Amino acid sequence: MSAMQDRTFSPRKIVAATMFLLVSAAILSGCAQQQACSTKPTFFPPPPDEPRIQWLTGISTSEDIGAKESVSKFSLIVTGQEAPTVIRRLGKSYGLAVRDGRIYVAESGEGRVAIIDPANSTFEYLKGMEDPRGVLKEPVNMAFDKEGFLYVADTGRREIVVYAPDGSYSNAFGRNLAQGSKIVSVAVHQDKLYALDLGASRIRVLDRKTGEQETEFGYVDKPNQSLRAPSNFTIDDKGAIYVTNIGNNKVMKYDLDGNFLGSFGGVGDQISTFAKPKGIAVDDEGRIYVVDAGTNVIQMFDDQFRPLTFFGWPGLETGSLNMPAGILVTKENLQYYQKYAVPGFQLERLILVVNQFGRQFCIPRISIYGLGRMQGKKSEIPSPLEEKKVKTADCRPGMND
Repeated sequence: MSAMQDRTFSPRKIVAATMFLLVSAAILSGCAQQQACSTKPTFFPPPPDEPRIQWLTGISTSEDIGAKESVSKFSLIVTGQEAPTVIRRLGKSYGLAVRDGRIYVAESGEGRVAIIDPANSTFEYLKGMEDPRGVLKEPVNMAFDKEGFLYVADTGRREIVVYAPDGSYSNAFGRNLAQGSKIVSVAVHQDKLYALDLGASRIRVLDRKTGEQETEFGYVDKPNQSLRAPSNFTIDDKGAIYVTNIGNNKVMKYDLDGNFLGSFGGVGDQISTFAKPKGIAVDDEGRIYVVDAGTNVIQMFDDQFRPLTFFGWPGLETGSLNMPAGILVTKENLQYYQKYAVPGFQLERLILVVNQFGRQFCIPRISIYGLGRMQGKKSEIPSPLEEKKVKTADCRPGMND
């Protein structure tokens, strides 16, 4: 039995929360005027189960991490006045990656990769984009290899653009793939680069240095085992590949050789079904996190595809999602984010989720949740089902689109 297949993630509570999701989605209203967005912690799953996930914080602008940058360092000397502070804002984004505590965000709508370091209060952009060869058009997903090279799937360029560990431009490949190919996600495992091809509904295995294709798999004559309009994928520590497949609204599992290992899901808006599966992540204990953009929730499953819980549904004061896309689970920088947890809640992992249409309804572009456990005496934590709905409010500067 999975380590988390217990009453803390009870399917009975999940079903109850589903009804709330459907009701709250209908009554959720936007932010209007006069009231700042709440920073109140929100917990999942609902009582009486033990809280295991807390919404910690969110990031939409450089202000949210305390990053400050002046328009000109010489402003005070020349004009006698202090230069205004530059506020950098995340635009429409899709995928993200983490390395050395820094969050890399693929801003597909802006054609750039933002690099956010909350612990050191910096908000920058990938310097390799300053090279004409490294200019991005529509980056959607990214992956690092063990050497620190960053691989960016850019659907606008129809290429995978590679940047060196120092952020400079290194290479680009993918134009030599079959006509109609559209690489929407990448993952690195050992010496191979795996590229998810939405256009051809298959996974291409490339040499990560040259970009030359070595093999491909995923598209077969058996509909229940084949990829059809895949949207995203990930590779776990054991080499299993999980793909969100919009063609049948399922998660498909393969080994590194392309052998089909199973699937779960289906069309629907109930537990263990999906309306529009997008991002997917698997943690080091085999728990599977599936983004459903159709219902604005993240569903969690154990390694046997059994449902554990879901979180992020609409209508909460904090912790709701808005057209979520990319997701990752990491242990990096846990100590920094511990300050956002309520006393006694010990973080074990971070869950980062990109909201494509964040900054509306007081929802940030990046929602950050903590997976953990309450230590010692169980505290009185309010149920997200009992929280007030978002009031008519004017989110803090920079939050509204």
